Amino acid sequence: MHMAIHPAQTTSSIKITAQQSLLAAASPSPACRASNDRYVTVDREAAAVGPSPGLELAERPAEDGKRSMTTQPAVGDPLSDLWEHLMSPNRTHLSCFYPSKITMSGIWTGDNPLDFSLPLILFQMLLITSTTRAATLLLAPLGLPRYISEILGGFVLGPSVLGRLPHYTDIVFPPRSIFILDSMALFGLVYYSFTIGVEIEVPTITRAGFRSFWFAGASALLPFLIGATTGYVALGTDDSRKNADFVDRLSFPIFLGSTFASTAFSVLARNIAELKLAGTDVGQITLSTALINDTIAWTGLTVATALLYAEDSGLLPSVWTLLSGLVIFGASVLLVRPALVRLAQRATMEGEVIGEERECAVLVGVMVAALVADAGGTHVIFGAFVFGLAVPNGPVGVELVEKVEDYVVGTLLPLFFAMSGLRTDTSKVTSMEAAVLLMVATIAASVLKVVACIGVAAGFGMPLHDGTSIGLLLNTKGVIELVILNIARNKKIMSDQSFTVLVFMSALITALVSPLLTMVVKPARRLVFYKRRTVAWPQPDAELRVLACVHVPRDAPAAITLVDVLWPSRRSPIAVHALHLIEFAGRASALLLINAAAPAASSSEFSDQGRSHVEMQFKHIAHAFMAYAENHAPGGVLARTMAAVSPYASMHEDITAAAEDQHSALIVLPFHKHRSVDGGMEVSHPAIQSLNASVQSCSPCTVAILVDRSLGSGGTLPGGAGGYRVAALFFGGRDDREVVALATRMARNPAVDLTVMRFVQKGRAGSMTSSEFDALKERKADDWCMREFLERANAGGGGVDYCERGVFNASEMVAEIRNVEAAGKDLFLVSRTPGATGLTAGMSDWSECPELGPIGDLLVSKDFQTKASVLVVQSYGRAAASASAAASASSEFAVGEAVLPAPEAIMPATSMGHPPRRPRQHSHSDIML
Repeated sequence: MHMAIHPAQTTSSIKITAQQSLLAAASPSPACRASNDRYVTVDREAAAVGPSPGLELAERPAEDGKRSMTTQPAVGDPLSDLWEHLMSPNRTHLSCFYPSKITMSGIWTGDNPLDFSLPLILFQMLLITSTTRAATLLLAPLGLPRYISEILGGFVLGPSVLGRLPHYTDIVFPPRSIFILDSMALFGLVYYSFTIGVEIEVPTITRAGFRSFWFAGASALLPFLIGATTGYVALGTDDSRKNADFVDRLSFPIFLGSTFASTAFSVLARNIAELKLAGTDVGQITLSTALINDTIAWTGLTVATALLYAEDSGLLPSVWTLLSGLVIFGASVLLVRPALVRLAQRATMEGEVIGEERECAVLVGVMVAALVADAGGTHVIFGAFVFGLAVPNGPVGVELVEKVEDYVVGTLLPLFFAMSGLRTDTSKVTSMEAAVLLMVATIAASVLKVVACIGVAAGFGMPLHDGTSIGLLLNTKGVIELVILNIARNKKIMSDQSFTVLVFMSALITALVSPLLTMVVKPARRLVFYKRRTVAWPQPDAELRVLACVHVPRDAPAAITLVDVLWPSRRSPIAVHALHLIEFAGRASALLLINAAAPAASSSEFSDQGRSHVEMQFKHIAHAFMAYAENHAPGGVLARTMAAVSPYASMHEDITAAAEDQHSALIVLPFHKHRSVDGGMEVSHPAIQSLNASVQSCSPCTVAILVDRSLGSGGTLPGGAGGYRVAALFFGGRDDREVVALATRMARNPAVDLTVMRFVQKGRAGSMTSSEFDALKERKADDWCMREFLERANAGGGGVDYCERGVFNASEMVAEIRNVEAAGKDLFLVSRTPGATGLTAGMSDWSECPELGPIGDLLVSKDFQTKASVLVVQSYGRAAASASAAASASSEFAVGEAVLPAPEAIMPATSMGHPPRRPRQHSHSDIML
């Protein structure tokens, strides 16, 4: 019979349950008789995971009064020695199991799946995963991090809730399975620590300036002192350690101080993305400060682990442990990092991010570093963390994180959280005074962290709100705190009571911080008042502010070409704000948040080799707009590039907020499809379509969706002789008047061959609605708009071809559009909601892209084979929710035959739907190049 010794924190006698002991001694089974396996006791270093829930551990003190570190020799006759041990007055308990019971023969042979190790571990993983996911769904409406739901799931499965059921622990989580669960949890934690190390880059930390170091020092020092003081007070109440040396009593205070000072960077990064703070000063300072605090916490963890050995074997092992940690760190910096940098360079030259062999070599290196660190006396996660620090923050680092993330975070890491929950036992809370002391200390550390950040913010002249926001954000808890608590518990420097209380307080503080972040940190979208929100404006030469959204670098040339077609000049300048939209979709995206606010500054400070793929994309986009502005006539174009890191579900909030902050009159969005090599259209990202629709529904200004087929090729339209051939289709209504406003600017461009075609529905009598007055007003506004357009086009001397077409139905309208396209056009300007609803009735029923409107969807469809790009315009004030009502109102003008504009048809500016307010003149100083 094989006897597995449960790892104790001291050298323990052989352990076996009483029932198994008697059965084995009195009537051994055939498996026991056939096996002569030897068994040994295991000292406290044999396992780093500690005792399992529900097991009673007994210590046998050594003669010198200290806990023994020796391993007992193997014995020759297990049954005789077992009987002798059972008869001994100092006997303890031993767990026995069959080593061959790994896989079962099947339930049809009478086997119980939970008696075999592999089916049992699979069942436990399924139970833990399903429980934590159910808790996540239940807590999702509260907006709490997944960290809390995973701890809660483990707590429910642990001894405090389900563990109180009879025989639950023996059946679902028997002691023999805890070894495997803990090993798998630690294995996942090793690679998770590796990803944390990949996230940290020294240039990234210093990029936010010295303010981050001040915030880190203040927010970490006070909580650390609170934790260390509390640890010393708690040790003073322990009679067994009152007479210990000063060095022997250092480990627990350092562990507790590191716990209070830590900040969960991964949870914090997601909170910042959801709160739309990635591009703000608060978000950047908080991220850099969190990285510094995490580094301090990891250092404290290493020191505390090394000092732990001073209690048992003197100070020399602790010194050797610290030296081993320094050697591992030095080897990672001097040997591993240069090798990984060369690997990244070689991969770049070969045109790939990282190959399978190189990826395997790096991931194996993580295990080697963890093994060496554990052999050196620090901890396996320290080696993995330091190895992650050696990985350059570039394509290799991001690719490795993405490879490891899904399986580790989705499957293995919940085991670690669940094991932490399984170890929290409320029945172990026996001293209320000590528990209250820890609770008060935890709350005091959190409050002092906020107060410290407020003080530093005041010293730098920052608003009180910013200091409070940074302090609350830095109170975000997560994996690193649980790592420290678990190690302290497993090393027996923290009692089960302290562990339970601190785990509960960690989850409670995180739960309290989340709503506070929503109420205090998240900036309420103030109503930004600015006048020009449309392209059409009483002063046509006033500066036009355009927010050009870009997902990938291939979107930039088309947006730049569109700006060039609009003919910016010193007399009528255009301010272009390029917004790089980056999807936040996992731990790898945390690397992007750090550079969201100031990537332009970093582009000249660091080499391209150390940059991630998205950072390189931002650099290309910024350089493209900058080069266009520099090569254009002085004073005509002002360019600035920004970044927004957010999930696609809420990215429209970033776009609308940026448009309001920059006082934009036009937002240009790229279509969710791009031109493929064979000339067709393929989907770039399916979420972009819903994103564009969301922006249209809540935009603070005019929105245009650009369907690029070849607009950005070479920076000009492929219309021959460097010219642009543009066709504007006018049906009437507010959106179409914005189309004409854009055409008016294009008419000034001598390189543009512009055609404006107005459609009027014939054969209709009477008003299409009950309001004749509204129909007449809309018609007069359209007539006045076209008259103004013709006057300005003729005055500008550009090549403009204006024509009107009377059509009876949609078929004739489509035929006229095909005739225009046959003449060879490079760009179509159309409205999202044309006024002549009688011509487009029924077209929306088979529309594939409703955000383009009926005409735009027609031009983009496969049936309408054109190579021209399409710009679909929606005027400010026409939300998607009221599109049908607006279309009904604007359709009243399309009655009877076409009527040429008459002088009496000219309406004042108020009839255009835009109040005759004088536009605000913005200085150029706030537009950065």
